[in-house]
Amino acid sequence: MSRGESKSVFTSEFGGQFEAERAKWLRRRFLWYTGVVAVWGVITVFATSLYLWFGRPLAPTAHELIVMGLSLVTSALYVAGFLQVYGGRANAREVLSIAYWLIVLAGFLSLITVILTVEFKVGSLSSRSATAGEHWDRGAAWVFVRDGLKGIFVSHVFACFFLPWTPRECYRPLVPLLIAYAIVAGVYFRHSLGIAALVIGTAPLVGVPGAGICWWRHSWFRERFMVRMLRGQYWEMRRELTDARRIHESLFPKPITTGPVRLHYKYEPMLQIGGDYLYARFSPARVLGGVVEPAAFNLVLLDVTGHGIAAALTVNRLYGELERLFGEDPNAPPGEVLRALNRYVHLTLATHSVYATALCIRVDQSRGVLEYASGGHPPAFLRAVDGTIEELSSTAFVLGAATDDDYDPAPVEHRFVIGDTLLAYTDGAIEARNEAGRALGVAGLQGIIAAASKRGVRTGQWIDEILGVVEGHREGPPSDDTIIVEVSRAVPTPEDARRKTDSRDRLAAHPAGVPGGRAG
Repeated sequence: MSRGESKSVFTSEFGGQFEAERAKWLRRRFLWYTGVVAVWGVITVFATSLYLWFGRPLAPTAHELIVMGLSLVTSALYVAGFLQVYGGRANAREVLSIAYWLIVLAGFLSLITVILTVEFKVGSLSSRSATAGEHWDRGAAWVFVRDGLKGIFVSHVFACFFLPWTPRECYRPLVPLLIAYAIVAGVYFRHSLGIAALVIGTAPLVGVPGAGICWWRHSWFRERFMVRMLRGQYWEMRRELTDARRIHESLFPKPITTGPVRLHYKYEPMLQIGGDYLYARFSPARVLGGVVEPAAFNLVLLDVTGHGIAAALTVNRLYGELERLFGEDPNAPPGEVLRALNRYVHLTLATHSVYATALCIRVDQSRGVLEYASGGHPPAFLRAVDGTIEELSSTAFVLGAATDDDYDPAPVEHRFVIGDTLLAYTDGAIEARNEAGRALGVAGLQGIIAAASKRGVRTGQWIDEILGVVEGHREGPPSDDTIIVEVSRAVPTPEDARRKTDSRDRLAAHPAGVPGGRAG
């Protein structure tokens, strides 16, 4: 993963949690590292002491005592590092700093041990040679190169096996050690500058295996962390989307299956939640001149640009605006509702390139009239009781595209009597494409309605009829949210007549009228 990719993947939230997880991991591994090194050092010093004092007849030499003392100091350093991290609350940066100084100091002690060993062993051997100076220089140099690099290599790789460094972090303690190593090597190879340059130039390669280990471990930890985090985020988002969908769909009206005006619909979001919405409510019924005037039915079908959570949040705002509009004027006509929605979208949402289409409808039962205003919405269809189908085209611009002064809703009235049915939808229905890529289109949907009308489809069955054909035409998953709505003037039944009589009695007892509300 490149640096640019990691920035795009690790958000600030993920980055903070990643560093917290790594700090715990680093602290735990540091304690293991220092504990193992300290115990191993103490055991080694103890075993060496037993051998030097009791395992051979000769007494320990000064060189051996110094080397054993340096080993004790190294073990003491690791014990101190262990206790400092174990007893405190060191953060990741402090743990890295302690590890850095432990390895640097232990490395310097190791180099001193190697130098003392070279001086003792090679110097003793060369003192018996006729060409002592030349032999000492050459022998000491190569022994130092071998033992010095071996010590640095072993201690570095061992540390990299334990500590979850990044490759950059693992090279930091090598820098001062390699500088010290280069200085001593330069002294030993002072009579051969070419060999000195070769030895010093290749010395940094001792850190490559450790860096490789650190790179693999750090990548493995990062990938495992990302998988765990993304899995957790996925399930958390699923739960939140489920809750959001429940709240979002609670804003929708309940179907109306009884009474003179019936409402049936189905909502199929492309994702968990979407940007299509249906609002419905009855205006308050009134008594005029002693005659009960049937309550008018109001319906608004909205389609917001976009999908998913952003569109659903926009729908929530428009729902609040509709509640305000009808709360202030329960008898607001479709033209005024559409104009108010356009003003709201233009002033609050269009600046964010969010627009909407809307179909506003009012069914006046007393006059047998359907009044509508459509802001860029796909044509609805009015299926009369005699089987004729009329298209209700858009009457105004998309919501938010024009200022209030330039917006003319141009409402239209149509006859809407008992037995008539209004069929409306959002563009997910007409944008369904078959395997050849051809969209169903307005004409295709009108053909579906005409064919269903000839088969005598009854009230409440239009939704399933239309959706069945749309889904049969569609190849693959939906590409947009879909709502299909059926509003019908039902033929009265004896039960409806009884309810009408009860309603008339209640209105007579309360001349001020019975307030209306959202459908359902």
